[in-house]
Amino acid sequence: MTESEKKMPTAYEKLSKTLNRIPNGFPEIEDGSHLRMLEWIFEPDEAELASKMKLIGETAEKMSKRLKIPINDLREKLKIMEEKGQILVRNTKKGKKYGIYPFVVGIYEDQIHRMDEEFAQLFEEFIQKSKGDIIFTTKPPIQRIVPVNRVIKTELEIHPYNQAEQMIKSAQSWGLRECICKKQKGLIGEPCNYQTSVCLVFSKRENAYKDSPQTETITIERSLEILREAEEAGLVHSSMNIKEGHSYICNCCTCCCGVLRSVAEFGRPHAFVKSDYVMSVDIDACIGCGRCVDRCQFNALELVNEKIQVKDTCIGCGVCAIVCPKSALTLKERNPKEIEKPPKNIIWWMIKRAFSRRVNLLRVL
Repeated sequence: MTESEKKMPTAYEKLSKTLNRIPNGFPEIEDGSHLRMLEWIFEPDEAELASKMKLIGETAEKMSKRLKIPINDLREKLKIMEEKGQILVRNTKKGKKYGIYPFVVGIYEDQIHRMDEEFAQLFEEFIQKSKGDIIFTTKPPIQRIVPVNRVIKTELEIHPYNQAEQMIKSAQSWGLRECICKKQKGLIGEPCNYQTSVCLVFSKRENAYKDSPQTETITIERSLEILREAEEAGLVHSSMNIKEGHSYICNCCTCCCGVLRSVAEFGRPHAFVKSDYVMSVDIDACIGCGRCVDRCQFNALELVNEKIQVKDTCIGCGVCAIVCPKSALTLKERNPKEIEKPPKNIIWWMIKRAFSRRVNLLRVL
């Protein structure tokens, strides 16, 4: 083997580079932890193909011509990769379009039906060593906290991107997924005490999840019921950090969720955007029972002289207020200087994120 042949990048190294050109990012770990994850997810030929795919997607016919792969061979491979949750597939008027998926949110979440103990451990090594670098350290953040609407002060205007119920009601299809974060932690021997099937997805298209191996099709009524159950359990709502075009609501905990862990465990300030609200306490009504303190996953509340005080770490989720027996807690609007308005849609989010990371979007489009 010649010296030049030794230096030729592997299919997994090529895919890693492609994933890191996507605005979401994909950190490279010195010991190769990131590559070992990709090796579990992809066969070498799958990784090679994925590394050459476009973020906007293209039809099998167009990809066949561009990459000079026989159309029947390509279709067969794309079908397998779709079933494995390795690529993004969209139904369009021109037919199916296939594209490269970000690692998070994307490829990783779509391994929910395949994840085993080995992959769970590989991911844990990756997140412990990367500590959310790039993915959760770059602006604009991927996720945004969505508040519990029923504890927001009634006189305040609530923007649509702050209304989990409205996101669900405006859809045409609804689905339920097992939380991959909770499954991953359970497989490494650190099971979560919260319910595991709490990830809600929704689409403007009818029957969007009919043939999905990862998603159970449910009704709008069941979606709203699960949302309420998650609030009652003390889970935190979060969604994509955009104004329009939401397609999921995660119901998260700091013990499992990769996003919340990046703040609580690794101290990453840009893992998510706090909601536009912050907790307010009616001191006269507060009886100092401490139920809200036990409820808060971010240790943002404390009892001082038998009255609740709110720390700067409050993310404005509102789940603590639900258990207050005297309704002494409500969400009020943050100082306008502290409110981070989200990008209009996923396109603008990608542009802003690419600019922040100084990556050339044209290389993956």
